[in-house]
Amino acid sequence: MIKSSVDEPPEVELKDLPPHLEYAFLEGDNKLPVIIAKELGDAEKAALIKGLKSHKRAIAWKLSDI
Repeated sequence: MIKSSVDEPPEVELKDLPPHLEYAFLEGDNKLPVIIAKELGDAEKAALIKGLKSHKRAIAWKLSDI
């Protein structure tokens, strides 16, 4: 059985981002990075990450998973 990138997140190289963006992580230990707007407030960031976490299986598809 092939594991998805959600089950076994690959190591990724994080690039420098423009000043208005930042990384957020859906899993601990810097796993499953997403790029979000830096200007979001703490409550907005928490709500966004919660929503992304609840749908991460749907948004994590890539060609190698199909």
